[in-house]
Amino acid sequence: MQTDHRSTERVLDILELLAFRDASDGLTLTEISNFLQCPKSSISPILHTMARKKYLSYKPGSSVYALGIRTLEIGNAYMRKESFFERALTELQEVVDACNETCHLAELDGRNVLYLLKVDAPQSIRMYSAPGKMLPANATALGKALLSGYTREELDKIFEDGAEKMTDRTITDLDNLYQQLLEIKKSGIAYECEENSEFIQCIATPLLKDGMPVFALSIAIPTFRYTEEKERQAAELLLTARAKLEPLLLAR
Repeated sequence: MQTDHRSTERVLDILELLAFRDASDGLTLTEISNFLQCPKSSISPILHTMARKKYLSYKPGSSVYALGIRTLEIGNAYMRKESFFERALTELQEVVDACNETCHLAELDGRNVLYLLKVDAPQSIRMYSAPGKMLPANATALGKALLSGYTREELDKIFEDGAEKMTDRTITDLDNLYQQLLEIKKSGIAYECEENSEFIQCIATPLLKDGMPVFALSIAIPTFRYTEEKERQAAELLLTARAKLEPLLLAR
């Protein structure tokens, strides 16, 4: 059996570290070495090469490394070649045009939601988010939608270290969370009321393939704009988008 190539693994570890940890301002050589538990002498030439090839950017004044422009170019190339995401982006834009609120597409990454696509609302006050951002699945409507295909026993494994609490409203009790997931499975709609961020409510729906959630769509609404009428409209828009996108998953 072939073993992993160590240097290649280091490159991927560095990219994932800078992309998914709280490293928006970048990390120094020492910080990267400490996170990866690897000698600086081994990491330094890899960082230098990645920076020269523009997969990382380097700020000499602060000696900080961050993601470089080539990572964006590669991500965009993937999205262009993946017809599902191209169509999904069109659907997100149609949802935003109809309700004037921000719309997201996300997938589950372990116990977290990974944001993949976003179309902003044409509003001055809206939810802050970005593709690549990760949030605890139990604290978001997207996460609940993505978890709705899992059993109670599977939830225990996913949250074996406990569910993270983001606000006073976050559901961390897995029995309560599972009861919500059962309702989502019936209705196709997930709700979140200031459980991830104060003053923001979200509605989401899972996109299923072979009966299991693969992606989820959501609409984020500031609480002061949230009404029963807007809730009904958002749910209808999400279910309509879901009906258009789910058939495309069968071809992936």
